[in-house]
Amino acid sequence: MAAQLPPGTDRDAQVHARLESIYLSKGPDYTPRTHLMDGDRARYVNRLIDEPSPYLLQHAHNPVDWRPWSEDALAEAARRDMPIFLSVGYATCHWCHVMEEESFDNEAVAEILNKNFIPVKIDREQHPELDHLYITATQLQNGHAGWPNSVFLMPDARPFHTAGYMPRDHFMQIIAAIGQSWREPVRRPEIEALANNLSDAVRRLTQMRSGISAALTEDTYALAATQLEQMHNALEGGFSQTQQFPQEGYLLFLLDHWRRTGDDSALTMAFETLDAIAAGGIHAHAGGGFHRYTVDPNWRTPHFEKMLYNQAQLARVFVQAWEITGAAHYRRAAERTFDYVARDMTDPDGAFYAAEDADSRASNGELEEGAFYVWTPEDLATHGLTDATNALGLDDAPTLDHGGVPHLDPFADTDFDRLDLMLDAMREARETRVRPLRDDKIIAGWNGLMIRTLAEASEAFGNRAYSQMAVQAADSLWRRFWDGEKLARFWADGAAHEQGALQDHVWVALGFLALGDATGAAVWTDRARLLTAAMTRDFADGTGRLKMAALDGPLGPIYDSTDGAVPSGESSALELLALSTRRSTDLALEESALDLKNALSAPLAEQPLLRPDALIAARILDDGESGRRQSLARGTVRAHLLSDRLDLIIADGWHVNAAQPGADWLIGASLQGTSAAWPEGKPFEAGFADAEIRVYDGRVSVPLDNAPSGKIILTLQVCSHEICLEPEEATFRLP
Repeated sequence: MAAQLPPGTDRDAQVHARLESIYLSKGPDYTPRTHLMDGDRARYVNRLIDEPSPYLLQHAHNPVDWRPWSEDALAEAARRDMPIFLSVGYATCHWCHVMEEESFDNEAVAEILNKNFIPVKIDREQHPELDHLYITATQLQNGHAGWPNSVFLMPDARPFHTAGYMPRDHFMQIIAAIGQSWREPVRRPEIEALANNLSDAVRRLTQMRSGISAALTEDTYALAATQLEQMHNALEGGFSQTQQFPQEGYLLFLLDHWRRTGDDSALTMAFETLDAIAAGGIHAHAGGGFHRYTVDPNWRTPHFEKMLYNQAQLARVFVQAWEITGAAHYRRAAERTFDYVARDMTDPDGAFYAAEDADSRASNGELEEGAFYVWTPEDLATHGLTDATNALGLDDAPTLDHGGVPHLDPFADTDFDRLDLMLDAMREARETRVRPLRDDKIIAGWNGLMIRTLAEASEAFGNRAYSQMAVQAADSLWRRFWDGEKLARFWADGAAHEQGALQDHVWVALGFLALGDATGAAVWTDRARLLTAAMTRDFADGTGRLKMAALDGPLGPIYDSTDGAVPSGESSALELLALSTRRSTDLALEESALDLKNALSAPLAEQPLLRPDALIAARILDDGESGRRQSLARGTVRAHLLSDRLDLIIADGWHVNAAQPGADWLIGASLQGTSAAWPEGKPFEAGFADAEIRVYDGRVSVPLDNAPSGKIILTLQVCSHEICLEPEEATFRLP
């Protein structure tokens, strides 16, 4: 039986036949996502059937006559003089699923939409710049925003009315009323005025450029720390009194701020939050990894969606926290996250999938949020795991109707060896359940975030398995996403799609830069350099700013320097340029970094907390890195301070003056704040010295006489056969 025409449409017969043919070509293993079936065939098919995005394909059998975002869709709206109904969401979005089931898979709703609008769908993960544009419109008009984002547009894509999720009855009233107003000549000028006003406001925010620069001082960074202290939930950790997001940008800023200033309150806020996250229900204890946020302030009841970017960023925070404290539960949280990503989120070629859904089928066959993750004491008893009931707080009153969320007491001593045996048994027992939907598209930038974290963890933990995992993913990305000039945005259905956004180029380059540090392989540094050049070529606008996308949006170029669930592309670009400057003699990189810093400096000085990642980047540019591992002397030396030694890796053709260099006028290597057993060094005949001098080259390990603590200052001077660089200091801070 052929698919029916969507209600309220007069679709061209050739178009209908083409869509039907694409549907049939999917083969017998293809399962349409709709409850509107005629036998084993979907009743309807729309233009999304030809899209690679898993999210768009979820809606390919709605009776709504969806189109993907395209010039053709805008042209059709203009030709037919119809408004556009735009729905923006993503494949693992809970409320997107709810609105789909209630409204978009409903024939009565579809008929009103199809008769009155050109319906268009956007996967926000496919077009982050368009998502930013229209979520800004919704935020401006309503004071809040989220997904699904429901936006009503003029045929030229100017927004005039916005909303988020709407229950079906309310949605039907809205679309009927707007459709009626559009047809009334007396109302059209009112709609035009709304579109003009809202679009102008959106432009002011998304095209905001700073014509002046402001000084970023220690007061700027102290202000951000003070604002975080005012927001900090001292009882539960985190920075909210209601629902809790991990806020990785805040945490990374606080750790960096402590390393630079010794501000203990910054460390306290970070550790209280990390302890709560590691113990709470946001941590997927059986299996590892983290959910996106919790709906309560005590981190207990998560929104169960799991995003790759959260795994990458939170694991990175835990790695840094472990380097500061040596606390085993921080390292465990990171390592179990890596186990989860390797086991459940890695494709056969080594790259990483995007996300896992919050919803899954419960034992009654119904879709329920968290069904895969919750437990009852009876469930545990069935599998012989009664001891886990008390250990994981499952004897408390559950916060969800269908079960309890495993969680720990952050203040209790936990026997993790015993607990992990129980958790592994729970994970194996859970395999009989229906897994949540996995969004198996591969997003370039999100992979870059994970590659960076794995590379840094391999150095911090001394575990080459993590750098090998990162190399596999990086190789896969390079083969599939890089065409010699441009980076693709995502991989789905066996092919790369879309030109990468600014964030893709930057995050992958940062991952490659970290991989170069971890492995010493120049290929990764070279590839990071290629991506940085492509970033400058395709996204720079000549003012120092960088656009979100190479192509302008419907309202003009789109910019975003505000950090959110992930760093903004510009914040990360500033960090990439700052780190690259620390590793290169290329003065053009430093000039680009300073231009971008100056362009962002006014909003940074005015509202520093909106841009915590940019604050870290600005400090790297001005004062160098702050962690246990630092690149010095334009990348000729890599220094790693461990608990029992200092490791120096010196580039070929360069050397460091030994601690006792043999000439009084030479500056020898030294450590302040701890005592070290410096080796004698190798003899070196320099043309500029009458006597033989001693140097270090290659890899040098300097034993420490005692475990370092407090503020440690490394001083060294690097030379080649021809030149000596200025003496340089690196500061390390430990508790």
